[in-house]
Amino acid sequence: MPGDQPRIEVRIVVVLFALTVTAAAVDAVTFLGLGHAFAALATGNVLLLGFGVANAGTPVARPAEALAAFVVGVSAAHTLVVRLRRRGRRWFARALAVETATLLAAGLVAVGTSGRQTPPEHVMALVVVLLAAAMGWRNRVMLQAGIPDMPTTVLQITLVKALMDALSWRSAAPRGPVLPRVRRLATLCGVFVGAVAGALLLRLGPGPALLCVAGLSALVTAFYSRAPGLRPPVAAEAGSDR
Repeated sequence: MPGDQPRIEVRIVVVLFALTVTAAAVDAVTFLGLGHAFAALATGNVLLLGFGVANAGTPVARPAEALAAFVVGVSAAHTLVVRLRRRGRRWFARALAVETATLLAAGLVAVGTSGRQTPPEHVMALVVVLLAAAMGWRNRVMLQAGIPDMPTTVLQITLVKALMDALSWRSAAPRGPVLPRVRRLATLCGVFVGAVAGALLLRLGPGPALLCVAGLSALVTAFYSRAPGLRPPVAAEAGSDR
């Protein structure tokens, strides 16, 4: 119903804010605790590979593994999303469940082999591969969701738009609707909160930290699946059958 749209929009912002926190936390754990590589920030891995090729003393194995796993995650998510949408089924909750299961698997591998300690090199590589695959999966899913200004994993364009919002307050230019500004602010805050949370959770050890992140992802998935009214904004391009 039209009167429910503001409440639906708020739910979407809450869900995507929480997902942004989990992505940033995963990157914090991966980069700080599992070798210098990123799970969600594929651009960072490309840069690290470039540094390594230039003999700048940067190891290339971990970024290369993460980037390859990211590609696999994107490809797998693409296959699932396309098939489910062709059949007219809700796909977003299923996609979140798969991501959560992958994050949980990464945490269990780390805890099962090393407890609260840093995993050995071969286990660390496996955990990073699982995390990067989960984040590649997430990126493809969010691209399909098409929620403006809340990609949950990347920040640059959202940051530019947020700065434009801030600068517009000092000019006589007409301001746009409030909701896009809220989304942008939620994305910025989510990345910061997730980075802080991931760094703090590392005090428990990489494995327990990842289990905590997987737990938050599971809560988000449960919240989404129990909210049948949660749909994309009217202006969103795709995903109306989520």
